[in-house]
Amino acid sequence: MYNVSFKIEGGEDVTIFAVGGENILELARKSDVSIDAPCSGNGTCGKCNVKIEQGDGSSVWHLACQTTISGDTVIHVPNTASEYINKITTEVYTEQGDGSSVCSQTENQTDEPSPCSPCSEYGLAIDVGTTTVSALLVDLATEDKIAKATTGNGQIRYGADVINRIIQQQKPDGIQKLQDAIVKDTLIPLIDNLCTTTGVPNDKITRLTVAANTTMNHLLLGVDANSIRIEPYEPAFLEFGVYDPASIGISVSPDAKMYLAPNIGSYVGGDITAGVMVAVPPSGWPMWTHPDIEMTQGITDANGELAFEKFEQPKEMNLLIDLGTNGEIVFGDGEFLMACACSAGPAFEGGDISCGMRATDGAIEACRIKQGDGSSVLFSEPELSIIGGGKPAGLCGSGLIDVVAELFRNGIINGKGKLNASPVNNRIHHDEYGTGSYTLAFAADTATGRDITITEVDLDNFIRAKGAIFSGIMSLLEPLGITTADIDNVMIAGGIGSGINIKNAISIGMLPDLPEEKYSYIGNSSLNGAYAMLVVPEGDEVVIDVARSMTYIDLSTTPGYMDEFVAACFLPHTDETLFPSLI
Repeated sequence: MYNVSFKIEGGEDVTIFAVGGENILELARKSDVSIDAPCSGNGTCGKCNVKIEQGDGSSVWHLACQTTISGDTVIHVPNTASEYINKITTEVYTEQGDGSSVCSQTENQTDEPSPCSPCSEYGLAIDVGTTTVSALLVDLATEDKIAKATTGNGQIRYGADVINRIIQQQKPDGIQKLQDAIVKDTLIPLIDNLCTTTGVPNDKITRLTVAANTTMNHLLLGVDANSIRIEPYEPAFLEFGVYDPASIGISVSPDAKMYLAPNIGSYVGGDITAGVMVAVPPSGWPMWTHPDIEMTQGITDANGELAFEKFEQPKEMNLLIDLGTNGEIVFGDGEFLMACACSAGPAFEGGDISCGMRATDGAIEACRIKQGDGSSVLFSEPELSIIGGGKPAGLCGSGLIDVVAELFRNGIINGKGKLNASPVNNRIHHDEYGTGSYTLAFAADTATGRDITITEVDLDNFIRAKGAIFSGIMSLLEPLGITTADIDNVMIAGGIGSGINIKNAISIGMLPDLPEEKYSYIGNSSLNGAYAMLVVPEGDEVVIDVARSMTYIDLSTTPGYMDEFVAACFLPHTDETLFPSLI
């Protein structure tokens, strides 16, 4: 037996015993040491970098998933490998709509009821994303948001995408490990943080609403999700009854009830159902709005308070695109709603990209390539915008869109994503196999001490991801005889939506060529929908009605989809007439 010590940057050391030949990534998982492994240890993503400080291969960076133990070992785990899960960000809402303040003390020392009064009942609205989990603490009597907390989904250590996690679930004790990762490692610390920060006792939380994709719903409840990835690709459940949170280890009020937004298909889940509930609900359904719900439609009463009644919706063609680890699209005019999921992969969250990372400190979130002296693209220099300032550590989704658009605009890459030969530009290189790369930042200017480059392999992965989004849109429109010009509103939701440069996204063929004023960002529509389920009268029943009104389109069995996808895997598209403003 050997001693293995994980030296976690910014955290506490973890020491365990191991036998020779044990894999470092698997040891980390056993020890609850968080190491980012988007490919779940398949050796393809290159993100699980750790440094061996003592033992074989000392002072050298290794992929944890490809390295085994052969003696006493000290392993340095950098922030870039573990920060995604270890950090909880909390925001306390200090001012409410009525002007009252929200207290943040751990004990309420007044006799009068207040937003933190133990006399109140509270609810939790939870968005369980594949990458990120967010929760809102809500005073059920006033409908006020008390605080919001966000953290990484602890399941990320088992892979960035849902398929890798389902595969992990099939291993010994896999179902329990995946459930523990979301409940014990993620939700319980998140809820405890909210309660400690605001002084709200856990046992005063009486209602929980959850919006999550189909796979996350299964993993949360400890249900085998394997049927989602094998024929006939059907989930174990679409709708789930009232649930006791204590049965999965969430300690709140003994009488608390948990409601899950229903799934509508294998890859369109409750997160989309909840989002549609507040963004584009079907015609004739009761409508609502509230000062704290971001909405594009709805009505309020004279005092600006929640209103809940039927009214005639404008007949407009609405397109909702949820961009995250998965890509989901909903299209309809209020009388019909169609939904599909796109196999975009994790590129928009930094996965499948060699220098990719999530949108945390150090991520390149925007890029502009300007021409240097002589107005030649050979002397162009990238101007980078970094989250948190400081030196860049990698490239997140919004930055990736900008980089591809700027490389294409400047003629540095062609429509296939291949770098044009440029022997004079010291940012362009080709390896011994002829694969090109473009350097965004040199080692001396980065937080990691290594060049940040985007390769032709990265570009190919991104082009497939953006092609999946656009081909998904076209696959919903064309059977109806509708063109992109008929779309009245495009609502962008999801983790990277707020940072997207719409003009750049259009220029590379990711989004339809429409006037920018038709686009709007609606934030975390899933969390907003979970909040609406808490405060809207009979919200748990309304969201079921919304789900039942939606038609799920399985693109894998849709005739012509693969032709649409292949056509979209080009910058901007093989059919230039779809992008008239770019011609």
